Amino acid sequence: MHSFPSLPPRVRPPRPGHRFPVLLIAALLASPAQAALPDSMAKALRDAGVPENAVSLYVREVGKTAPLIAHRPSAAMNPASTMKVVTTLVGLDVLKPDYAWKTQFLTNAPMSGDALNGSLVIKGSGDPKFVREHLDAAVRALRERGIREIRGDVLLDRTRFAPATHDPALFDGQPLRPYNVGPDALLFNFKSVGFKFSVLPDKTVSVTTDGPSPDGLTISNALRAGSGACTGDWRSKLSASFETQGNRASASFTGTYAPDCGEKDWYVSLFDHTGLLAGAFARSWRDAGGAWSGVMRDGVAPKNARALYVHSSASLASMVTDINKFSNNVMARQLLLTIDAELSKRPALARRGGQAIREWAKQRGFELPDLVIENGSGLSRAERISAQSMAALLEYGLTAPYASDFISSLPLAATDGTLSKRFVNQLADGHAYLKTGTLTGVKALAGYLLLPGDRKVIYVAFVNHANAESAQRALDAGVDWVFQSQPKAAAQ
Repeated sequence: MHSFPSLPPRVRPPRPGHRFPVLLIAALLASPAQAALPDSMAKALRDAGVPENAVSLYVREVGKTAPLIAHRPSAAMNPASTMKVVTTLVGLDVLKPDYAWKTQFLTNAPMSGDALNGSLVIKGSGDPKFVREHLDAAVRALRERGIREIRGDVLLDRTRFAPATHDPALFDGQPLRPYNVGPDALLFNFKSVGFKFSVLPDKTVSVTTDGPSPDGLTISNALRAGSGACTGDWRSKLSASFETQGNRASASFTGTYAPDCGEKDWYVSLFDHTGLLAGAFARSWRDAGGAWSGVMRDGVAPKNARALYVHSSASLASMVTDINKFSNNVMARQLLLTIDAELSKRPALARRGGQAIREWAKQRGFELPDLVIENGSGLSRAERISAQSMAALLEYGLTAPYASDFISSLPLAATDGTLSKRFVNQLADGHAYLKTGTLTGVKALAGYLLLPGDRKVIYVAFVNHANAESAQRALDAGVDWVFQSQPKAAAQ
């Protein structure tokens, strides 16, 4: 278990009304001369076929005015998933760490015996992690109130977010991948179905879902037990076909599955938002002994509706940990829209997010002139930020009352999240909180390096180039350089 070191005196939590210290603004947002990249990093970039003018690097020890490295620090770069640093930091500041989303089950219909004589309304507020177990808990609570039959439709009130069109195939032509799921005020189970594969004692291959199958899902399984060792590309040994039409979907599997694979999961974004929730609710209601013959459709909660059950999400502090450590795109999108809904007091729109965050920064004493936000997750070709602007945000994160919540939400080197297998047995092992970022043509790292003596270094590195995938070793070499050089540099 790693404990986060205490904040040094210069970045202790601020008083109410805190603004970013002028000294730190000058250090971060001045435009220092370009500095040469560390030799080890430059060599790794050459080996990867990445020119130095495709790289932006900003490295500075907290409390020092001069950066250790400032290479193209003001260039507006695609940050990939390190954009989640921006979204989660601002989310914690605007909403506060104990913020929770509410999913309400409402009605204005009268009861007749054990029957609800009218519609049930489910009103969402943008919960990023409303999943099957939460729906089942709501169903049990409704049944415990004596409701057996619903004699009306189930209406979905998703007015917390403004209507928006989302094409899951637009980014990379992979509409069934969960990372391409769009936001929804009533996002359910990440709009995904998890298929579980295993080989039974009789050598037949089992394919089940990660819970009771939602109504409307058909599974066809013609898999055979294969031979040989399980490999990382185990899916290549089987053939899968998925079809989805709103509230109905099918999955067909053929080929082989190696017993050595044990149990594996495959998550697929089937159905549309309404279809998945409708199918799961119908199955859960029936399994709980309830009766319902209506349909699920969009609607608005009546003003005189009474609450039958309210689900409160986990805290925002817990949510940002999921977002950053596991780089969950749709959760980040949900958070950005929630920020806008809270700040604008209107149905949320992602396109207002960038301006809202720039205004937020200005109110706190610094500027983000190069910030471009499309959805807040980094799954975008349009999003941009400079290394020194990202560093300004990271510096602010150290000054906030929620600093520990924010910093510990980032992956810890060689320990968890997207860094669980990175920096193993290196100097950064257990001593670096860094958000990773990867897109085709983009590699990025942003966060904190924890040095001896309770010293901290802000590290931001972006690579935007066709060969960026090969540049990870160069980014890691920059981290190694900081750990190797700092005892010497600190004495200067």
